[in-house]
Amino acid sequence: METRIKKYKPAPFVMLITCACLLLVSGCARYAHTVTTLYEPSATVSGGSGEVYIVIPENRQTRSPDIKWVLGTVKDNENKIIDELISPRSSAEILQAAFGQEFKKAGYTVIPTTKRPAAEPRVIDLTKSEIELEQISDFAGLEAKCRVLVGVDVFKNGQQIKRVQYESTSSKSDIKDRDMLARNVLDDALKSVMLEAMPDLHTLFKPVMQK
Repeated sequence: METRIKKYKPAPFVMLITCACLLLVSGCARYAHTVTTLYEPSATVSGGSGEVYIVIPENRQTRSPDIKWVLGTVKDNENKIIDELISPRSSAEILQAAFGQEFKKAGYTVIPTTKRPAAEPRVIDLTKSEIELEQISDFAGLEAKCRVLVGVDVFKNGQQIKRVQYESTSSKSDIKDRDMLARNVLDDALKSVMLEAMPDLHTLFKPVMQK
C-alpha cells in the first residue's frame, strides 16, 4: 500500500454511531486509530566513529502537525475496511529515526537530512521506505500485521558503493492490549530490519585496515 499524506478529518457521524454501538455490544471491540513507535536500538554493532548522514525525500518530511500519514487499514472479520491507521510521522521519518538510533548506539554522529550531501564520508539515502500495517478487529480479538521495506543507497566519500534492500514482516494477535498491538508489530518489524541492515552498513563504513 502506498503511504499517502492527508489532512486528518473526524469519521463521518454515521460511522461514529456505528462504532459506538459496536463498542457497547462487544464491550471490548477496540483497536488503535493512531500508531506511534518507541523504537529502541537492537543491533549489536559497535566501534563506529565520525558522521553518518541519513537522507529521506523532502516530500516525506512532516511540515505541519495538522498533517497525518496513512500507514494502514482496519478491517472487520468480513475483510471490509472500517477505518484507517494513521501516524504523525511518515514511514520515511520512522525509518530515518530508527536508523539514527542504531548508528548513535554504534558510536557514530548522526545527521538526519532531506538533502544528500555531495562528498561526505558516510551517507545512507533511504530511497524506498514502506510501512504497511493492517488490523483485523472482531468481537473475539484483534490481529495486527506489519510489513517494512527499505531501500538504501550507500555513499562513501561522494561515491555510491552499494544499493541494498531490506524487508521484514511481523504479526500478532491479542485480546487485551489492543491499543498497543499495532505499535508492537511495527517495532518488531523495524527490529528485524535493523538486525539485518546494521552489520552490513557498519562494515561498509568502517575504515579499511592498513597492512
